[in-house]
Amino acid sequence: MQLHTPTLLVTLLLGFLLLTLELGVAQRGLRARPELRRWTLGNWAMLGGFAMLFARLVLPEWLSLVLGNGLIALGLLAYVQALHLMLRQAPPPRWTWQVQPAMWLGLLLLPLWSQDMRTVAVSLLFAALLLPAVRLILRHGWRDEPSLRTVAVTLGLALLALLVRAGHALSMPEEYQSVMQHSLGQGATFLMAFMALLGAGFGFQLAVFERVARQMEHLASHDGLTGCLNRSTTDALLAHELRRARREGRESRPVSFVLMDLDHFKQVNDQHGHRTGDAVLRAFAAIIRQRLRGSDALGRTGGEEFGLVLPGADAEGARVLLEAIRQAVAAAPLATDELGRPVRVTVSAGIAEAPAGTTVSADRLYGRADQALYEAKHGGRNRVEVYGDSNPVQAALPLNTST
Repeated sequence: MQLHTPTLLVTLLLGFLLLTLELGVAQRGLRARPELRRWTLGNWAMLGGFAMLFARLVLPEWLSLVLGNGLIALGLLAYVQALHLMLRQAPPPRWTWQVQPAMWLGLLLLPLWSQDMRTVAVSLLFAALLLPAVRLILRHGWRDEPSLRTVAVTLGLALLALLVRAGHALSMPEEYQSVMQHSLGQGATFLMAFMALLGAGFGFQLAVFERVARQMEHLASHDGLTGCLNRSTTDALLAHELRRARREGRESRPVSFVLMDLDHFKQVNDQHGHRTGDAVLRAFAAIIRQRLRGSDALGRTGGEEFGLVLPGADAEGARVLLEAIRQAVAAAPLATDELGRPVRVTVSAGIAEAPAGTTVSADRLYGRADQALYEAKHGGRNRVEVYGDSNPVQAALPLNTST
């Protein structure tokens, strides 16, 4: 049994052309995805490489050999760069550019070797270029989008096929006397390697779409500036915790809800600029996250207003947490403006508790926390109030938004 090598080249050429066209269509809907553009560039390089190899029928052999294998190698490097852009959110590694002069120099020497040794060298080169791609997914992408696992497996199969091809060429050089030679071993390893790369391309495209869908889902439930839950998600989570408390009855735990508001935040924006104000909001959210349990939820419910859902926490436990947050916020600047001036803020908070077995609604609990926050604001700010508490905690720290 023999495989017709020119037919394999045409088949792979058409396969990569189809994938490239599909990636081009996908890019029109995802214009801001640099990893997809880089993989598409790699596909164009692969197409050019196969075209050059097939053009050996009309071109000088040395030109077809160097350009064909060189373009395929560039395509593999582009795949590594695309994975790096996707998984590390950073520019492609320098080595993918630095290795190219040595790579092209080695390819220019290929015409001096016998065909079987060319096959060994080129197969090992391609395998070496694929190895970082597989390693990158295993280290940084295996637990992300499921399609990335498919990409890792198919790239690994391509790498394995190339190694088998190199070993087969060493052990049976008579089957590698010409690129166009009809040989089962040469044809099967060649087909396996590049069909696996085709599969990796389709898997990568699917992984990009999965990541975009996940990001859109995250944006639908989170605040883009601070990364906190948005208002609607915070409300839904509070309602869920209260429904669960009602179902559990007397065996349930209390649920506390907190509203926090940065004092005189408008002055921060007016005196230091909105970019500094954004930095203050992000730093404030970070301070809160450091003190939360895994079951607690932080949401941004308004411009400078934040909400906390605290399952299993009574009013006293919530008060202790909010006092720690209040003191941490007031203790040090949360940001510096463009002139290097430190920006200090304070926070007021209102706490409302839904005791175990309560029937209070989410809207009612929210209203109680809002009323407690109102009392904190009108009681001097930089303080924590509990709804219905006649002994609120007060603070004597002065308000100072700039020094």
